[in-house]
Amino acid sequence: MAASVTRYTVVFKDDVNEDTVKKYMAEVTEAGGRVTQSYDWFLNGFCAAIPEPHAELLKKNTSEVDYLELEGLPKRH
Repeated sequence: MAASVTRYTVVFKDDVNEDTVKKYMAEVTEAGGRVTQSYDWFLNGFCAAIPEPHAELLKKNTSEVDYLELEGLPKRH
């Protein structure tokens, strides 16, 4: 059975470079997800439909990933 897929905005820490972000984008695709938008001038990250097991791995990578936010839902401050 396929893992459920959820749309997220993945935001990286400011010091993470473009090549590293592209590596993560490729990993999302390899995991069965789909990158829908990449950002490089106002946000260091991308939007993607990500299988839940892979999203959990990204959430645990606090050394490079700043946060994941569900797409379409405003962030509570």
